Amino acid sequence: MRIAVTGRPGIGKTTLCLKVYNSLKDVMDISGFVTFEVRRGGTRIGFKLRDLKSNKELWLARVGSGRVKVGKYAVFVESIDQFARLIRDYKSSEFVIIDEIGPMELKSDYFVSEVQDLMKRDNLLFTIHYKAKHPLLERIRNEFELYVLNEQNRDRIAEEIIGRIIDDYKRRKG
Repeated sequence: MRIAVTGRPGIGKTTLCLKVYNSLKDVMDISGFVTFEVRRGGTRIGFKLRDLKSNKELWLARVGSGRVKVGKYAVFVESIDQFARLIRDYKSSEFVIIDEIGPMELKSDYFVSEVQDLMKRDNLLFTIHYKAKHPLLERIRNEFELYVLNEQNRDRIAEEIIGRIIDDYKRRKG
């Protein structure tokens, strides 16, 4: 089972990943990370990465100047690289969630390489940027079952994915 979820920013991709993780963490060994907005006074100032098991957090990007930029954000490639190293540990888990694979994360060649290596296995849930063009994103769009979230379907799709993962897990465990 290899599932990719996409949709416009703010549609609920990270919320879906958290629902999946929280529904399954007591059923199976599940690893991964989520990307979330950081706001100050109602204004988005950046994004952080959070490991699902340890809750370790690192800045992904912040508004401001930097060597590597995506729009108004300075991207912390060294943080992405640290999370890419975690992907190696995720490979022993029964299920892996990666939220998100988008323009900021793709600034790390190491991250791209680790995700490509992870894709040799099944039992993956990735969220991917809606419009970005990159060979890794195109490969995921072609090789994974793709769900496009919107306001009308996001809750139903979350429940459907959870149900499918549980059914597949039970079938594999016999």
